Amino acid sequence: MFKNYLLLSLKVLKRKPFYTFVSLFGISFTLTILMVISSMADASIGNNAPMTDRDQYIFINYMERSVESIDTIYTIDSVLMESGEMRYDTTTDFNNNNSNSTNNLNYKFLDQNLRTIGSAENYTFLSNNYQTDVYLEGRKINLRTFYVDANYWDVFDFQFKAGSPFTQEDNTQANQVAVITTRAAIEYFGTDDASVIGREMVLNERVFRVKGMVARPLMDDQYINGDVFMPLLTIDARQLAQEELYGPFNAVLKASSPAGTKAIQEELNFLAENYPLPPESWYKQIKLHNANFFEYFAQSIVQEEDAAKAKRLLYIPLIILLLLFVALPLINLVNLNVSRVFERKGEIAVRKAFGANPSDILWQFIFENLVLTFIGGIIGAVLAIGLIKYINKNDLLSKVSLSLSPMVFVYFIILIFVFALLSGLIPAYRMSRTNIANSLR
Repeated sequence: MFKNYLLLSLKVLKRKPFYTFVSLFGISFTLTILMVISSMADASIGNNAPMTDRDQYIFINYMERSVESIDTIYTIDSVLMESGEMRYDTTTDFNNNNSNSTNNLNYKFLDQNLRTIGSAENYTFLSNNYQTDVYLEGRKINLRTFYVDANYWDVFDFQFKAGSPFTQEDNTQANQVAVITTRAAIEYFGTDDASVIGREMVLNERVFRVKGMVARPLMDDQYINGDVFMPLLTIDARQLAQEELYGPFNAVLKASSPAGTKAIQEELNFLAENYPLPPESWYKQIKLHNANFFEYFAQSIVQEEDAAKAKRLLYIPLIILLLLFVALPLINLVNLNVSRVFERKGEIAVRKAFGANPSDILWQFIFENLVLTFIGGIIGAVLAIGLIKYINKNDLLSKVSLSLSPMVFVYFIILIFVFALLSGLIPAYRMSRTNIANSLR
């Protein structure tokens, strides 16, 4: 049965080359774009190194300090009485004012409070808001500089192309060593092979020895998109000694499982609610803005503090736009399929007259549409792979690289089947209900 359906489908496709061409063009073009979109989505929020364990992270983005004060406003009304005397009436209004200030955290706060978060399996502290300009042979190179602790390489699973990460001893002794990305290696040394290990880089008038080289991440995220990673304690000592709660540091905590992230957030919120501020402090309470991966991703895109609102603002419009993008070519393809199968009413009537069931007719047309969509999918996949490689090779998306992971192809195969079923079901159902007498007449 399968062989007969396949041979019949191929013969039908040859019968009307123009309809076949138009259908294949619409299918392949749409699936090419959808595969590129899937690749971009997988690169941005997929389980890719160095965030393979993305569902286990809690990101502490910043701290908010606040104070609530009550303003008393007195209003005096005067009335001239009949006796010629003035009468005064005073009203009082009370207004609640909230004053707040937000920023990253200082090292001492992290060191004294976040190392004891019992729900976290691991943690890392980092400072990532630095740009280093290097001048080589008349060229200016801009490198994103990160200061990270040794735990950073355990929390995030970077792919080391050569060398190794720096150790806890390197960080404690503030050794001037560095881990660089393949991009930084090419920019600075002109090559990204193992020969860069052990070579020296001059950064901010200090000499650092390259200890490891990692692959450039697919996604452009502020926690992993550095070019050069140096031990945290090599940062300016004044940053480490700062007493103010604010500073240039962030933290990422990792749970033992995705379910454990909720416990970390609850512990962080409890810490903030009960943190004793100095008596002389103007602010009376703090809040640690923390989020899991999808909350943090939505917040960073739409710039919204409330995690639930940020997810609604980002994901709901994206889903609607994606559905609309898929619906338009689907409607066009349905119309083409209706026109294509309408011409075969006589054939269907003859088959029914010889005993074919409506379900046989239904599955025949669905199978034919599946074959057509599968061919269009192969063409679309070839075009998409070529387009993705071209975009990555020429850095057309700047700091973002498109993904070609196995999950992208899994998504693509699912799209092919969904596209085939949705675009073929209505025409197939209509033809399976064909009236024999009218069609033969």
